[in-house]
This record gives sequence, C-alpha cells and structure tokens, in this order.
Amino acid sequence: MAKKTNTTVNGYDYYRTTKTIGHKANGIPIKKQFYGSSKSEAEQKADDYIEKLKNGILADKNKCYTINILLPEWLFTVKVNELKDTSFESYEGTYRNHVEPYEISNVDICNIKSIMIQNFYNKLADDGKSESNIIKVHKLLNPFFKYCEKEGYVEKNPCANTTIPQNKDIDVDALIEKKKIPFKYFTTEEVKILRKEFEDNKYKDVVDFALGTGMREGEIVGLKWIHLNFEKREIYVKNNTTRSAVYDKTTRKKVGYETKNGKPKTESSIDIIPMSDFIYNLLINLPRTSEYVFTANGHQIDKKDLQKVFKKKILKLMKENKGFTYRVFHDLRHTFAVLLLLNGTDLYTIMKLMRHKKLSSTEIYLAVLPESKQNSVNTLNSVFD
Repeated sequence: MAKKTNTTVNGYDYYRTTKTIGHKANGIPIKKQFYGSSKSEAEQKADDYIEKLKNGILADKNKCYTINILLPEWLFTVKVNELKDTSFESYEGTYRNHVEPYEISNVDICNIKSIMIQNFYNKLADDGKSESNIIKVHKLLNPFFKYCEKEGYVEKNPCANTTIPQNKDIDVDALIEKKKIPFKYFTTEEVKILRKEFEDNKYKDVVDFALGTGMREGEIVGLKWIHLNFEKREIYVKNNTTRSAVYDKTTRKKVGYETKNGKPKTESSIDIIPMSDFIYNLLINLPRTSEYVFTANGHQIDKKDLQKVFKKKILKLMKENKGFTYRVFHDLRHTFAVLLLLNGTDLYTIMKLMRHKKLSSTEIYLAVLPESKQNSVNTLNSVFD
C-alpha cells in the first residue's frame, strides 16, 4: 500500500504538515513546516520539535518561546522542587485561570516588554479580576521572567517596571468596618452554642481541642500520639497534614487530590504547646485506635470531611440563632487567641502560644478591645491640662 503524500520537493514525494510554534509581538502566528515520507512521520517530527522547544534544548534561529510553552515547563521542573504542594497548586491554578487564556501568553517572550505586561495587568482589572488575583499573577510572572533573564531567554525582566491596578472605588464604610475586626471569631456565648451543637458529633473532641490549643487544622489532623508528653503535659507540633492536587506527569493536568503529611506552616510553627487541664483530660481519655490522636473509624481524619461537617453545622446554627454569622474551622484558632486576650493574657504570651514569628501578627487581636485604644489616648489628657 502506497504511503500518502501531499507535496513534491526536488522530484521526491513527501507529506508536509504545518504547525504553529509561537506568535510574534503583534499576535501573528509563527508557523513551521515539517516533512516526512508519510503523514505519521511528518507528525512525529513536528511533535519531537515542539517537545524539544518546550524543554529548551533547541538552538536554531527558528526557536520561539512563549509563556504557554515555557512557563509550565518552569513550573513542573523547577518550581515544583521549591514550593510546598499547596503553594504549587496555587501557582498552577493562577497560571491556568489568569494567564494561559490571554493573548500575551502566545507572544514570543523575547518580544514582551514592560508596557505589554502592564497592559495585561490592566486588562485583568478591566475583566473584573480582583486586586489579590492580579498580585498572584505578578508573583507568578515576576520570578518566571527573572528565571528567563538569567537563562538568556529574555534580555530584561518585563515585570520589573509594572504596577498593580488599584481599585479607586473604595467602599470607605466597608474598609472601616474591616479595620474594626479584621478577622472572625466566636464569642464566649457562641462557643457554648457551638460546643452544644457538636455534643454528639464525631468531631466534638476535634472542635474542643482546636478551641483549647489554637492549633491549625492540618496540625490537628496530623497530630500523633508520639507527639504528646503526658508527663510534662506538652504537645509537640511536628506534623501538618495537607490535601493537595495530584497532576498527571505526562499531560500535567490535575487528576485528583491526596492527603500528605509534612512539616508545619513555618519554622516558628514547630514548637511546644502546654496542655491545659481541660486539654490534658480530653487527650488522656481518648481511645488509641491509630497512630493519630484524632480518628474517624480508626483512620486519620479526612480534612475535606471535617470541613464539610463543620460548614453544615455552622449553616444550621445560622438558621437557628439570630445574629450567628458564617465562620470556618480556622476561626477556632482566632477564637483561642481572643479568649486568651479577653481573660487577661498579655500579647507576648499569646504570640508564643499562637507561634507567630512577629508580634505584629498577633496585634490584630487588639481590635476586640476598642476600649483599650480609648484608654490609651486618654492618657494624654493630662498633657493638655
């Protein structure tokens, strides 16, 4: 059976296929032709060329690198080794949702200038993207182009002279309200309501433990019996369970999620937490059916299920209790800090118990003490007598 061809060159029959390998600065596609003795051979040559283009191993004048060609390669070969799984997922999502669909991603990166990046950021703002999302895009593109500059793909980082579009239509009242209490927490009365709601629930002890220690969700789910010292009444925060995306190595598409145990959020998070009498009694009476302290049916708690149950309970309480607002599991951590403050614990001690690196991270809780601000400014009254 004769091989199918579609062109003749110098008297020989070939199959020719044309592929787009990039775009010029004005958006015009850059095309390249590939020849083979058959369609499959020509297609294979094209695929091999594009793969080499992605991997940065071509060194001819026809090579063209776009954001959509090089950035995924940089993400999955370089940044994947530097980032935590959850951070990598955030980077990948930012690229896929806010960068890949836009025209600038198909322009040859050596032709991209700062004004083009600025116009791209402005376009994102015009499309209704939030300021925080545009900042995420910049935090993705800026290191990417720094890498490109170091490797010689571009002469200069085009993100260097750009600014993030600001929302000029500021809701002043909303901003003032946010400054009053920049976080969510449960009041003493709401804690009683919440605990009663979880009274017969499988996560009752988890909620109580979070309220009594201020530990993060992943730290609680990842807590093991070997991390407890009942003699000294100490909890050693060494583990953090995360639920992160899994990607197909070939297609680089998200194919699911998996639970992983790793180190806590920051170095300062690795610490020792003292057990209160309440927490000591809670822990000492728990059954040991697993290496993990908190379990569901003898297995490590599923973070997704915990979040689902907590959300369901909160929505129920919102219907039943006027003024009860929506909050998430992490707000139990804020509640721990607030209750300490309201009961006279000094800010430095709270900082240590919360395992914050800086006191400024803990100072946000002062917002629940508006009278303390008033008392402070009133100390100046004597100056004006």
